[in-house]
Amino acid sequence: MLQPKTELESFYANRDPWGYEGNPDDARRQAELLGILPRQRVRRTLDIGCGDGFVTFSLPGEEVVGVDISDNAIQHASNAAAHHPEPGRFSFRTGSIFDLDEHFPPGHFDLIVITGVLYPQYIGQAKQAVRLKVDQLLAEGGSLVCCHIDAWYQPFFWFNRIDQTMYPYRGYTHLLEVYRK
Repeated sequence: MLQPKTELESFYANRDPWGYEGNPDDARRQAELLGILPRQRVRRTLDIGCGDGFVTFSLPGEEVVGVDISDNAIQHASNAAAHHPEPGRFSFRTGSIFDLDEHFPPGHFDLIVITGVLYPQYIGQAKQAVRLKVDQLLAEGGSLVCCHIDAWYQPFFWFNRIDQTMYPYRGYTHLLEVYRK
């Protein structure tokens, strides 16, 4: 069953509802993700499911776009961006993975990051639609980084997987993958 937007809005009524800030597991998640990123020049980055921007503000790119289905999460992220040392690098918009191509031209992003989004409660059975959207948005030679709880996620991208790692996360195991298009 898909998690309704109203449930996420209620959840994001407060800033940092997941308790990321100050949590050692999330500090490690962020370090693992940043440590596995390919060493390439990144002009444009897309963070799908950015929430309040916890990971987004650490991502490389001249332009970093965060997208989340929750208006409240986007408001928290936008407020934080206004106080960031480089506020012009970041923009946030409310949206779903399924409507991103309405806002961006094909091949627009050099790096796409997806963390904690590709679960049935968020995408239902729409794996093929997600594949197509990511394929449309990712530039040729670009990188896709996915980070999810291993027991809840089955990899399904057809790009060349160039790296992966697993590490403990909040009583689970995270699978962190890097793909190259």
